[in-house]
Amino acid sequence: MVFGVAGVPTHYKGKLSGLFPWLKEMNLNGVEIQCTYGFKMSDENKKLYKEMGENGFFLSMHAPYYINLGSLNNQVVGRSKSNMKEGIELAKSIGVTRIIFHPGGGHENTIEGRQHAIKQLIDAVNEFTSEIDMVDVRLYPEIGGKTASLGSLDEIIEICKNCKYCYPCIDIAHLHAREIGSLTSKEILKSKLQKIKDAIPEKFKYIHFHAYTINYGEKGEIKHLYFGDTMPDGSAGSPNLDDFIAVLKEMNIEPWVISEALDSQELSAKYMHDLYVK
Repeated sequence: MVFGVAGVPTHYKGKLSGLFPWLKEMNLNGVEIQCTYGFKMSDENKKLYKEMGENGFFLSMHAPYYINLGSLNNQVVGRSKSNMKEGIELAKSIGVTRIIFHPGGGHENTIEGRQHAIKQLIDAVNEFTSEIDMVDVRLYPEIGGKTASLGSLDEIIEICKNCKYCYPCIDIAHLHAREIGSLTSKEILKSKLQKIKDAIPEKFKYIHFHAYTINYGEKGEIKHLYFGDTMPDGSAGSPNLDDFIAVLKEMNIEPWVISEALDSQELSAKYMHDLYVK
């Protein structure tokens, strides 16, 4: 069971070396390292993260936002493949076992255009993973938050079916937002997870979650919400995190959950952890 935070929470003011005992006091045991602007890390931080992993913390890593394996631009795809290979080597050097990446955009937003982009992404992933040692590293395409972005639930399943090293990253807030508020009940969320389990049962046990509440509009994601904040219309933040934890327990999922709540990751992660162990 892993509950953790994306990056270094704003409420934490100390050095990186003190982050881990600070999280441990809240019974949190996971960090998703934010390499969103590049797979770059000082030698000192590499050492700290490696020690963190060796002392019981679970490490994942979020790839740069500019990686776009579904782009129509071949140069962008080529650079993205090279970047991912660099990230895999960095991950292995510090004990990271999961790399999360966005499938990307820049495709024609039609059925045919999306299908072409997903096939291209699958081919690209299969190509660069055949050129590098993938021992102990898994790749996680993430649900996209905007309706036009690659990364619908069906597209994530398709990628994971056809790429040996890809496993599903289900960002429940992104799923909720891109489907314009679809996760209105525990039963609906459970049906979404069951769909994944039925489609890729051998990979489902390694599922990775992002969970928090989100503001969305007709084009999907607008912004992540601070833990406990209401929606602009005054309604409760959604999707419902209590329902999410209830589904994990009902489906006997031993989760790896990362909170991306706006400037309050540790508050949200602790809330979900405490619900899960209750």
